[in-house]
Amino acid sequence: MAPLIVIRFLLDNNVPDSVAHFLRERGHDVELVREIMASDAKDPVVAVAAIEAQRVLISWDKDFNHQRFQQPRFAALSRIGMSCPEPDGAARIAQLIDVVEFTYARANGSPILIRIARDKYQVRN
Repeated sequence: MAPLIVIRFLLDNNVPDSVAHFLRERGHDVELVREIMASDAKDPVVAVAAIEAQRVLISWDKDFNHQRFQQPRFAALSRIGMSCPEPDGAARIAQLIDVVEFTYARANGSPILIRIARDKYQVRN
């Protein structure tokens, strides 16, 4: 099935390849952090790269909830924060891909934040 809208994603180092595979099969543009920068790149560097490339960052890293990411320089960061077990990541993204695509389309360029857990999700934009 073709996506509602093609989304440009940046997947952090801790995101399983199965998530990238699902998103690419769905028709989205996926780039992996490990393909564009050092594997030990700090979270603020990854966040700025996502902002500058106009990509939605997907991460399992709870550090992105830290107060430093509330600073104005990160205001344009769109992110999907995963907290389900990593082996379940692709299945959870698959279950919620319509919500992700709809939220992104509805935001019309404004940043989005989606948190995906094992049995619940939260959308902010």
